[in-house]
Amino acid sequence: MLWLAVPLAIVVLILLACLDTRKPKRFPPGPKWYPLLGSAFQVHKARSRLGSLYEATAELSQTYGPIVGLKIGKTPIVVVYGPQAVKEMSLSEDLLGRPIGEQRRFLVRHLKEFGFGTKNMSILVEEEVSHLIDFIYKSMDGTDSVVFNMESLFSVSILNTIWKMIAGVRYSPEDDKMKTLQKMLSDLFKIIHMIGAAFSHYPILKYIAPELSGYKSYMETHERIWEFLRRDLESHKKGHDPDNPRDLMDVYLNILNSPDHAESFSEEQLLAICMDMFMAGSETTNNSISFGFLYLMLNPRVQKKAQQEIDLVLGNRMPCIDDRRNMPYMEAVTLEALRMFGCRAFVVPHRALKDTYLGGYFIPKDVLIIANLHGCMMGPNSGFENPDKFIPERYLKDGKVVVPENFLPFGLGKRRCMGEALARSNVFIFTTSVLQKFDIHLIPEHPPDMKIVDGVTPAPVHYKARITSRKL
Repeated sequence: MLWLAVPLAIVVLILLACLDTRKPKRFPPGPKWYPLLGSAFQVHKARSRLGSLYEATAELSQTYGPIVGLKIGKTPIVVVYGPQAVKEMSLSEDLLGRPIGEQRRFLVRHLKEFGFGTKNMSILVEEEVSHLIDFIYKSMDGTDSVVFNMESLFSVSILNTIWKMIAGVRYSPEDDKMKTLQKMLSDLFKIIHMIGAAFSHYPILKYIAPELSGYKSYMETHERIWEFLRRDLESHKKGHDPDNPRDLMDVYLNILNSPDHAESFSEEQLLAICMDMFMAGSETTNNSISFGFLYLMLNPRVQKKAQQEIDLVLGNRMPCIDDRRNMPYMEAVTLEALRMFGCRAFVVPHRALKDTYLGGYFIPKDVLIIANLHGCMMGPNSGFENPDKFIPERYLKDGKVVVPENFLPFGLGKRRCMGEALARSNVFIFTTSVLQKFDIHLIPEHPPDMKIVDGVTPAPVHYKARITSRKL
């Protein structure tokens, strides 16, 4: 009977392989699906040639349309590209992935108590900027200039604006502990992507190629960050006073100590919240500012025009968030920096809550949905003229700031990023404060590579700038 079992098994495997290549009826068009691989080879080929996943999926949309059906391993994925399709996806109740739950409501409600989304948040940012300015002057060491790695200059300061609300403490830009954490976060973001990593789509890679697939590095980095957060939590618990909560951690600990708290609340969930706030809040804002200063360095005209407005409105006074209404050009610079980051980013992926339709195509329940924001802010139908150019004037009309309809760096609807207010405050105040005190110069022997770091969030490839003290 063995002679019969072997060919039968082969036939079954062939049938399963063929079924694995069949797309659901009316599923969005896309590259051909191959057994085991799906369309991973075609995506990888385009990504390797173009340098990033956002460019690869943008190219695929030119071939297959604004809604592209992919399959990576066993995972069907729908990539949405272009303003109309992204807006339809963002406003669909069926594609939210999960209802807004207790943890998000907790965050929104209690972060406000410690400054999030209030005037106190602006004060937190202003204090952090003041420390950064002092750090830059100190780094000049008696001279009038200093060279910085720009992608890391702001990282600790940005992280502090979030960590102060979460844990009630701040760290110096020179603090080795915080620099180590920021480096770990950056490393983690390079290993994975919004649609996952190779080892998440092909689990066998965890065992047969843990180093090559990035799994070993991912686990080591993840465990180090988790341990860092756990140490801070244990330290926090020692000084916890239930009657006088100092920050978000204290409020969460109060809930954990109550006898009737919901099952979804736990110390592990608190650490996960901290991880998410670190990742979503610090890395994205830091990269937006990095893109902003990259383009300011490459566009001295814009830099000088911004400084003229700063001098006229502020003089020697430090900026605050209320100055935005009186500084339309700096607000436009902020918007353009956010666009230069957002046009290379994806929204956080969600899953279809049920069988539904998008753009006339069938989207089965649990299919992963992700939007490439390049189409909204830099693509051919974005509505932005010369979209690859850094032009703050595009947002100004009769001296007033006008935000284009397709300006969507924070998403739309219930998908809209809850950290938008903090991110916009950070970019405006940090950029304005640095330009008020310093000029940012290109270093001829180290011209920037305009390629990006392709990971969870886009970032400029490592670049340096010479920062010189302004002669006011």
